[in-house]
Amino acid sequence: MRPIKNAKKIDYNLIKVFDMVITEGNATRAARKLDVTPAAISQALLRLQSLYGEELFIRTRQGLVPSSKGKSLHQVFRQAIESIENTFYDKTYVQESNELTVLGSDITENYYFPALLDTMLLNRHVIKHYAIKKTGEYTPASMLTHGYADVVMGILEIKNAMIESYLIDNLSDFVCFCGEKSPLVGLEQISLYNFYAARHAVYHSDMFSSFTADTIDLFKVSTPYTGRRKIGYHSDSLFGIMGVVEKSDMVAILPRKIAAYFRDVRRYNIKIMRMPDEMTFRALPVYAYLATNSMSYKNAKNLISTFQSISLIKPEKEPDIFVKDSISLCHL
Repeated sequence: MRPIKNAKKIDYNLIKVFDMVITEGNATRAARKLDVTPAAISQALLRLQSLYGEELFIRTRQGLVPSSKGKSLHQVFRQAIESIENTFYDKTYVQESNELTVLGSDITENYYFPALLDTMLLNRHVIKHYAIKKTGEYTPASMLTHGYADVVMGILEIKNAMIESYLIDNLSDFVCFCGEKSPLVGLEQISLYNFYAARHAVYHSDMFSSFTADTIDLFKVSTPYTGRRKIGYHSDSLFGIMGVVEKSDMVAILPRKIAAYFRDVRRYNIKIMRMPDEMTFRALPVYAYLATNSMSYKNAKNLISTFQSISLIKPEKEPDIFVKDSISLCHL
C-alpha cells in the first residue's frame, strides 16, 4: 500500500461522514443525521476520496454503491469508531453481552449471514438466529422493545418511535429459474404463456410476507391476460425450493442475486431465465431494525453496519411504493 501524502493532516470528520453515508444508505439521509447540507456531504466524500486516490463509491442506476476499496475502508473505520465510542462507557457498568439474537428468515440465514464469515464480527459475538413467526403473543416490534430480540430483518418498515430502521439491501431484479428436467431449460427468457403454463414451486417465508398482511403486490402485467399460476409446491425453505426445482419440471421466482448465489456458490444445477417483458416488478427493500432501548444497542448497530458494508446496493432514493393494479401474490 502506498503511503498517503499528508496523512497526519487528515480531517477525521471525513471518516464520520463516510460512515454515516454507508450507515444511512445515501447522502441525503446522512446529511439530515449530521445536520449539514447534501453538498457538504458530497464535498467531504470527494476530499476523502482524493486522499486515497481511489474511487470509494460507484454511481449506478440504483445510486451510490461502495467500491471494493470503500467497503474495506468502512470495516476498518467502524472498528476505529467503535474503539472511540468505548471510551465513553463507564467500565463500572455491566458490559454488553456478546450474544446477539436476530429474527429473520431462511434467506437471512442462508444468503446474508454467510457474508459475515469474511468479517471479524463472528469472532467477537455469539449470534443466535431464529425465524420470524406470524403466530404468537409478540409482534416483531414488541420482541425488539421488550428485549427478546436485538435485530429484526425483513422487507417492510416497522413503524414505532422506539425502533430505528436501516436499509440493508434493495431487491429489484427478479428472475425465473428451472432445472435440467424442465422443457424450458433451453430458454434465456420465459414467455408469459410459459410462465402461466408451468408449475411453480413457491417460496414463502416471513421475510417475503408482510408482518401485517397476507399478500405482496410484486408485479403487474401489461396484457389483459388474467391467468393464475399453477402451484405445485410450497416451502419456507430455500434449500427445499432449490431441490424440488432442480429435480423436477417446476419453475420458481427469486431475486437474481439470490438465485445466482445458489447456482454459483451452492452449486445447484439450475437455469436462470429473464422474466417476461410484459411483467414489471417492484423493488423489495430489506430493512434491519433495532430498539433504541436495547441493552445490546451498540453491538446490534455494529452488526447492522457490517451488513451495510457488505451489501452491494445502496439506493439514493426510497424504493417504489406498491404497484397500482398489480397482481396480488401471497408468496414468491
